[in-house]
Amino acid sequence: MVKFSSAQENWKEQTGSIMSVEISKLFVGKTNVRRSPGDVGDLVDSVKEKGVLEPVLVRPIGGRYELIVGSRRFEASKIAGLKKIPSIVRPMTDEEAIIVSLVENIQRKEIEPEEEYDAILALKKANPRAYGTSDQVARALGKSRKYVDDRISAVEVVRKIRRETRADITVKHAPLPSERKEGVLPVRHATFLHRAEEAATVQELPRRERATQLKELAETIAPLTSPEAENVVSHFVMAPQRPMEDIKKEATYLHAVKLEILLDPRVADGLRKAAEERNTTMEAVATLAIHSWLRQQRYA
Repeated sequence: MVKFSSAQENWKEQTGSIMSVEISKLFVGKTNVRRSPGDVGDLVDSVKEKGVLEPVLVRPIGGRYELIVGSRRFEASKIAGLKKIPSIVRPMTDEEAIIVSLVENIQRKEIEPEEEYDAILALKKANPRAYGTSDQVARALGKSRKYVDDRISAVEVVRKIRRETRADITVKHAPLPSERKEGVLPVRHATFLHRAEEAATVQELPRRERATQLKELAETIAPLTSPEAENVVSHFVMAPQRPMEDIKKEATYLHAVKLEILLDPRVADGLRKAAEERNTTMEAVATLAIHSWLRQQRYA
């Protein structure tokens, strides 16, 4: 079996016959990791003018050819009215086809986290012994374990919230500012969300309330920068039942305040230690402490 131990082992270097394949005999099957070719308008114009400059990769399946790499070129060729398309034809197992499709699309940055996640699950199912762990998948894709774990955790928390609240929440590698205003999360933000979901304080909430609060948290942090989003999440974890608007306001205000300058050194040291123990920020601990004191004094 062909091994793809790193992304540098490009599929173009592998053996395979090059031939012109009829468009009618090509199909996109289960091993192609891309769900949609996206906008191919510019590519259609290029194909009409210059033809398909780079062959697609296919495997023979019962008299037809399953597309492994080249969904956009295939779609553009259909729209442009081509009858045939240059193709590299290579026999492959399902397992090999998934790896090749994943590696190539990751290299081209043409695949979104949810597509990666589904492909990783398919790979695990195809050969759990070889790809059952994140380390094994990472080696096959030429990526770090953190890369794989981040994709898995980001997609799982987003799908869980979407399933439990019916919210239109998604995760992308690089969503546009307009998309982020609509609640589309960058991968890093979704990993913050996953961290919040796993926190003990959040797990103590009733299931429905937990899902609702996490949905609101996702919508709140989506437009923010990574440091701002992480700060809001840290405040949320300390008191997840509070109104999201209050959490955001306090996080924004306290983030701009240099607590260690304003506070008595002993108080600052105590906040620092508490933050380290709880894996959060000094500002988040300070917020919780202030609210606790205000409740005790009956001011809140």
